[in-house]
Amino acid sequence: MHLSKRLETCLRYTEGFQRLADIGTDHAMLPIEAVLRGNVVSALAIDNKFGPFLQARTNVKKYQVENRVKVVLGEGLDKVDAETDVVVISGLGGDSIATILENMKTQNIKRFVLQANNNAYKIRAILPKIGYRLLDELVLADQNVIYDVLILEPGQSEMNELELEFGPINLRDKPHHFIQRLHSEIDHYKRILAQVTSTDRKELIQHKIDTLEAIVDDRK
Repeated sequence: MHLSKRLETCLRYTEGFQRLADIGTDHAMLPIEAVLRGNVVSALAIDNKFGPFLQARTNVKKYQVENRVKVVLGEGLDKVDAETDVVVISGLGGDSIATILENMKTQNIKRFVLQANNNAYKIRAILPKIGYRLLDELVLADQNVIYDVLILEPGQSEMNELELEFGPINLRDKPHHFIQRLHSEIDHYKRILAQVTSTDRKELIQHKIDTLEAIVDDRK
């Protein structure tokens, strides 16, 4: 089975746990592969849309893992059971993922693997409220799109404004795709700056450019 680079990355962080829940599972390829590789013993494939739910059931039967992967029609973390200790949420925006986490009722999750399409800072911002901390984070490119992956575990979290926006581990390690994205943002804001006439707006945009350039120039 071939998984996209972003799903392969998420899958890597599920190894060694007992029961996986994949939220917004779509075709259920990630939980199927997780049990086939032995990353987890069993899995829940959860989606809130009937079409993907049916496709997930078809794929579970195709790969003959009905006894290890349960397909569930459900919203967010509502159908996650007490045995689940690792959860993957991939393919959503940071706003949606943060909302799902804020509304969770379960307390048994030892690890969250979160792949955000945008606004990853929204997830970092709620960590103190939900009682989780960043174990790891990375920025990856898949088919010319750059994604954030955040790995959470129970614990206390404290970040300054810069760390909330960009990620403390990203700022520390300066990975390639993180820096690549910052360069793109710098170019974007410079194009805007060239067209702005308001002095106040120019100052705000220039401050943003200066902040981004300082991060890039501070590479080890």
